[in-house]
Amino acid sequence: MHKKALSPLVATVLLVVFALIVGTATMSWANNKATIGEDDNPVSIVIDFKKVDTPLKRLQIDYITDEITLEEYLEKEQELLG
Repeated sequence: MHKKALSPLVATVLLVVFALIVGTATMSWANNKATIGEDDNPVSIVIDFKKVDTPLKRLQIDYITDEITLEEYLEKEQELLG
């Protein structure tokens, strides 16, 4: 009688351990993937200002390049969007 009760308990413990191992491996892999671009390979963005053909795009570029503050950006965005 004890063997029948012990078998499901062992199976449950093994499943929990397996899930923890898979979860830990996945999180470790994802963390490594997420941090590669930060230090190892800096990313640069090239913007062709000739293709900035709308006032909203111009406003976004001004904000991204720190020419205007967030408050100014939000105010002008509301004006442009109506």
